[in-house]
Amino acid sequence: MNELYRIVEGVFPNTEILLIYYGGSIAYGINSDSSDKDVTVVLDGFNGTLHLYIGTIDFFIFSKEEFIKRQTFDETVIPYYKQAADTLIVLDKYEHYIQASFEKEVDDLLSQVDEVFILNHLSSFLDYTRSRFEVNPSFKTHYHVFRIRGMVEHYEKTGKYELVVEEPWYTKMMDFKNNWDNEIAQNYVEEIKDQLDYLENYRNEMMQSGLG
Repeated sequence: MNELYRIVEGVFPNTEILLIYYGGSIAYGINSDSSDKDVTVVLDGFNGTLHLYIGTIDFFIFSKEEFIKRQTFDETVIPYYKQAADTLIVLDKYEHYIQASFEKEVDDLLSQVDEVFILNHLSSFLDYTRSRFEVNPSFKTHYHVFRIRGMVEHYEKTGKYELVVEEPWYTKMMDFKNNWDNEIAQNYVEEIKDQLDYLENYRNEMMQSGLG
């Protein structure tokens, strides 16, 4: 984390670093030696958002205001960013940096992981993933369909919306992730479509229950 801090400090010298944490496959617990590192950064004294690739590190840079908007699913934030809002859930599980003055606001955001958060996260995920599925049903990122399906099932069992994916979804997720660029991925196209339909119906039922 010290190395990440120094990189961010060097690229954005006139800002204050409020938060740095791992997203992507590290947050989801499915990273390998060949995985890129996705890193979320929140800065004070910075405006807007920025996606910056340095070496093998994908930096997702947010102003404090834009980060809070992402975590609360503000309509001005694009689905691409909002669909990754769940990575904050495992903040304490992995090495991270947080500025003391930002701790309360992060704690407040984490306390809002409730049914409304789930509804908004599913909506953002579906908006983003359906648009990509229409372009190409074999994008690598479609493994997240099985990940989210597993999270929803875990939530139904435990009442907790966590980055936990149990069987059979874990095996399906990893099989697609590892074979998205070969013929094995084709075997999953119809199931991905079916699970997107399932998640959309699940989301719609939540909305009909009065959450929308």
